[in-house]
Amino acid sequence: MDNRHRQKAHLAARVSTSMQTKWLTMKHDMSNTLADISDVQDVLAMTLGVAKTHVLGVAAELGIADLLKHGPRSVAEIAATTKTNQGALLRLMRVLASLGILEELTPGMFVNTSKGRLLQTGAPRSVRHYAMLMAQECLAASWPCLLHSMRTGESTFEKTNGHGIYEYFRMNPAAGAVMNQAMSEMSSQEGVAICDAYEFAPDLSVVDVGGGRGGLLLSILEAHPGIRGTLLDLPHVATEAQEMLAARVVDRCKIVGGDFLREVPGGGDLYILKRILVDQTDDTAMAVLRNVRTAIAPQGALLIADPGVESLYGRSFDMLMLMIFGGKLRSESDLAALLEKAGFRLTRTMKTAAAIHLVEAVPI
Repeated sequence: MDNRHRQKAHLAARVSTSMQTKWLTMKHDMSNTLADISDVQDVLAMTLGVAKTHVLGVAAELGIADLLKHGPRSVAEIAATTKTNQGALLRLMRVLASLGILEELTPGMFVNTSKGRLLQTGAPRSVRHYAMLMAQECLAASWPCLLHSMRTGESTFEKTNGHGIYEYFRMNPAAGAVMNQAMSEMSSQEGVAICDAYEFAPDLSVVDVGGGRGGLLLSILEAHPGIRGTLLDLPHVATEAQEMLAARVVDRCKIVGGDFLREVPGGGDLYILKRILVDQTDDTAMAVLRNVRTAIAPQGALLIADPGVESLYGRSFDMLMLMIFGGKLRSESDLAALLEKAGFRLTRTMKTAAAIHLVEAVPI
């Protein structure tokens, strides 16, 4: 090959290499651009998290999952039954489909998914009323004031609603009924999960501190016929618990109206704090723990049940507790330190089949 041809071949190779380099650079830039667009879309969707909360809440209130319980139905049928605007309802149901709650089999024809069945009334692990609770007006009004909590570490709920959450629900019976049903749903599920995860001695005296309407204690007593139980909650809540428990385990259950920040019933072998410490500031949590320490039998144990802080639900629930109560979810190390100050030693932690983890401690 003469010199001129060698120069042409060399130039062609350089042009080819240059074009390949440019193409790879453009491809890399395009990939980054697509990734950037995806990130933007994800963050934009996050900013509309409130829409998800209220779409689920409206779906639960309308009973859409119940209407689909026996199979697919058209949006026209559901709109007629729920007395809603068909066009608006179609849009809502398509959001539910994008969230994995429903599946649109053909245009306008929907069916529940496994997640959708969790919004059915009375379904195993139903969260229908919990979804309705999270969409309540009192919570929706409080979230925009979260910055106040960031600056002060205090609740925003009372600031925006004029009352603490329990007083608010007492003053608003319809909203209170939703809250009670939501707590009953969660308590029943978590009661079963606790019974499965924790080995109860056959003849214990169990004290459920802040036990609400009695769902957890009922699960324990029905699963373990030799166990005796005491439930402590505020007097008006204790009255409701009496109605639930009296007909089923009245001979093995005592209901006490009181305030766990002041005193808890004495002499129990196992004290349970389910979703109690998460509502509390460090000071009030310490008061509860010290009251339990005063009351507990020398060889007794304390069982704490709260959502796990490491999950997305747990992290989000932590913000909810800050916003409502000025409370917080605590890590295992945080709990260990708090327990030690109150006179307990953390002995073990356990996961459950529900959204809660268990922490066991003994008096020292």
